[in-house]
Amino acid sequence: MAHHTTTAVRSLKQRTFTMQQVEEASGMQAGLCLACGAMQECCEPDARKYHCDNCGKSEVCGAEELLLMGRVN
Repeated sequence: MAHHTTTAVRSLKQRTFTMQQVEEASGMQAGLCLACGAMQECCEPDARKYHCDNCGKSEVCGAEELLLMGRVN
């Protein structure tokens, strides 16, 4: 009898944000982290790959950039 190992498959669904979240971030000159969803202050509107103080990953994008990337639902 063959032994099968089950491995967890990470979801490939990309994180999206609501228009309200993006508008709030834009008004505060903030960005949003694609990794954890946290808002990050002092973020250029066209930012990509800024460092996230919450999770430590370089996945923060500016609000307007999120719109261009199609990350708003």
